[in-house]
Amino acid sequence: MATATGRARQLQAALRAEEPRAVEELLRLGADPSLVLEEGAAAVHLAARAYSPRALRCLRILLRRGADPNARSAEALTPVHVAAAWGCRGALELLLSGGGDPTLRDQDGLRPLDWALQQRHHNCARVLRELDGPPGAREPAGEQSHLEHAMCRGRVFAGSPGLTTPPHVSLASEQHMSPAKLAAAGEVPVKPLELCSSEATRSPDCSSDTSFVTALEDSPQPQHPAGTPGSAADPWLSRGAKAAGDGALSCQLQALTLTREATNVPSQPGDRDPGALHPQGPVSPMSDLQLLQALRALGHSPGPVTPFTRGYYLRRLQEAQASLGHSPELAEALKTGHVPDCQADEAALAQHFQRLDPAKRWREGVTKSSFTYLLLDPRQTQGLPARASSLTLAECLQSFVRAIFYVGKGTRARPDAHLWEALGYREWPGKKACPKIQRILAIWDSGRGVISLHCFQHAVAVEAYTREACLLDALGIQTLTNQKQGHYYGEVAYWPPTRRRRLGVYLLHRALQVFLAEGERELRPQDIQARG
Repeated sequence: MATATGRARQLQAALRAEEPRAVEELLRLGADPSLVLEEGAAAVHLAARAYSPRALRCLRILLRRGADPNARSAEALTPVHVAAAWGCRGALELLLSGGGDPTLRDQDGLRPLDWALQQRHHNCARVLRELDGPPGAREPAGEQSHLEHAMCRGRVFAGSPGLTTPPHVSLASEQHMSPAKLAAAGEVPVKPLELCSSEATRSPDCSSDTSFVTALEDSPQPQHPAGTPGSAADPWLSRGAKAAGDGALSCQLQALTLTREATNVPSQPGDRDPGALHPQGPVSPMSDLQLLQALRALGHSPGPVTPFTRGYYLRRLQEAQASLGHSPELAEALKTGHVPDCQADEAALAQHFQRLDPAKRWREGVTKSSFTYLLLDPRQTQGLPARASSLTLAECLQSFVRAIFYVGKGTRARPDAHLWEALGYREWPGKKACPKIQRILAIWDSGRGVISLHCFQHAVAVEAYTREACLLDALGIQTLTNQKQGHYYGEVAYWPPTRRRRLGVYLLHRALQVFLAEGERELRPQDIQARG
């Protein structure tokens, strides 16, 4: 009986051979496209490098069969990161329309947009900016780069074994691997499949419908059947050659303006779950204008709504509406006083970071000198440690959470840096300050001091960053003065968001216990100056 690893390896071999029917058959037999192998990546990461129509068709099949567009590699990379870093605009559009999240960060804190800009793939950067940036932030249309493999010098995309040929498949065999040979790469027998001669001889022509694939073809609406525009093979692009310059990119840009009515292609019902892009449930119908207005009212700056971007924006709207305050897990704890029992999860987190390989490069090293800290407003706590005995746990937690206005990771005197920064603004009253500094100044102006609570001390940096991220997700960044989300590392990066938020609530309760034990210790301007 074939193992899960064997099927996953065979699926990767089929993807390298760009055999859509073999990919379909392997998925039918149970191959997991999101399973991360020991090389550090899953099949969906490999498929995210798709350039050619056949490779894009393979990626569409994976997504239709449930591949996770947000699956994490060993370095916390998602397929969206891979597509952006390789300059694979077509793959990027498919992943985003299939639920890929462009806001996720890898273990170095980089987003897909950061990778696209670093590798100078301006066409991919433009797509990502249009999803989440104001119109003025987009690049001029003339700044288009060639999609070249040579430009990708990232730590995974050019040399990591996770996205290169596994030991059992040679480079020479990749280009001419028949489906019959795929059985040697794994344990599941695959029937030989013959390529259509018309596909094998077709030449690239960016002016024809067959030379590019639009994200519209992979929208939540019914799929196009085989043989319709967008499904033909293009061996000239499939062998790693660079795209045909601005002409091919122009065709891809035009593809975004296509409407579903204009395609006039018969559809195949039942290929995809219409709710796949909206895991939290259906969203009430609204026009494109209403969608833009709703997002802007919540503080977002969306780009144009197209058939390609509409699903993503609907998902963003639903997430924003559901998280106007705290996370659902924290909201439940504040209401009932019931804190999730995540002691085992915290133990697993701590144990994972106890055995870090010092030979591997970790962010800020492996010295155990970091901690997580919270900045609190004493006007909200109102002497909570002294009156906690007369309050319920829910009331204590409510008062504590209301007082938190910043969460950070620090070493030594890092929390004092915020207070020193605020002192500088006191000397220059006309200088515009960020919300965090404004809150500190408001506390000082009221005659009170800032409470700096240090928790979870003597940790390596990546553990402290992970705890910080759990706290931020539980509290909801909208309720804080933090400017960005946290970064997850290690095995916690692969946990479901609900599990991470539950752990965040548990960590908040532990921080509350530290606060009640230590008492309120306020830091006023004179205290900071006395520290030198």
